[in-house]
Amino acid sequence: MAGPCSKGGRLMPLIAWALVAALLGFTAYVYFHNPFEGGVTFCAFHAVTGLDCPGCGMTRAAYLLLHGHPLAALRQNPFIFIIPVVGYMGLAELSPHLFGRQLKKLVLPNWVLIALGVMVVVFTIARNIPKFF
Repeated sequence: MAGPCSKGGRLMPLIAWALVAALLGFTAYVYFHNPFEGGVTFCAFHAVTGLDCPGCGMTRAAYLLLHGHPLAALRQNPFIFIIPVVGYMGLAELSPHLFGRQLKKLVLPNWVLIALGVMVVVFTIARNIPKFF
């Protein structure tokens, strides 16, 4: 008899669909709640340090992108365009549990990951210099 965590179990498809539902729910929430009016998100890093983290502005950027303003989204946080890539990578990982077949996986070379890491560090430092951003 196959248990819930075995290869033929039913738990992984449920978890995969729960993740998709949560993501769609969050996307709908961001679409219908204007973060420029306040009260949508809370940033623990900013609350503790007073500094902007690399993700600060991501909710505003997502809101603008969902409403068809890609350039304005880019101004809020230039890393917003990484979200679709990461989303596809997650979908490809979950695809056997969601669709019963494997989607083509996107594998980023190490140099891309290192470059992204450096860009995040530089961006974080630069955005916390008052006259720079």
